[in-house]
Amino acid sequence: MFAQWQQRHGTQVALNGKPVAVEWSGAAQAALARRTQPLTLELELYFSCLVKKFVHFHESVPERETIAVCDQLQIFFRAVTSTACSMDVAQRLGRQPEIELDSSVARKLAPKRVWIDHRRGAWAAEYWM
Repeated sequence: MFAQWQQRHGTQVALNGKPVAVEWSGAAQAALARRTQPLTLELELYFSCLVKKFVHFHESVPERETIAVCDQLQIFFRAVTSTACSMDVAQRLGRQPEIELDSSVARKLAPKRVWIDHRRGAWAAEYWM
């Protein structure tokens, strides 16, 4: 098991025309191999009161273009901004309401590196800009 944890897998994909290194652990590779359908990884750059990075895992294929990383993993990146900065709204919704940014600048944004792991039965990931 320890050797599986240390083993790294990876490839390079293009997001917004830029190369992105996607790496995953041996545990993530084993979890992906057990899947009957691809896992979709959403990388979200959230511009609100502060800039935040989020990673969301989707069990079903979203209605948007994704990039295949391998047979069992897809990925997409999106930049969003909040439509308001209200503590009341954030407490009620768990975050501010958002809209996706669709500008020439936003279409040039892309992460440089992504790391995916599977720990204690749950997916974990982070990315670097």
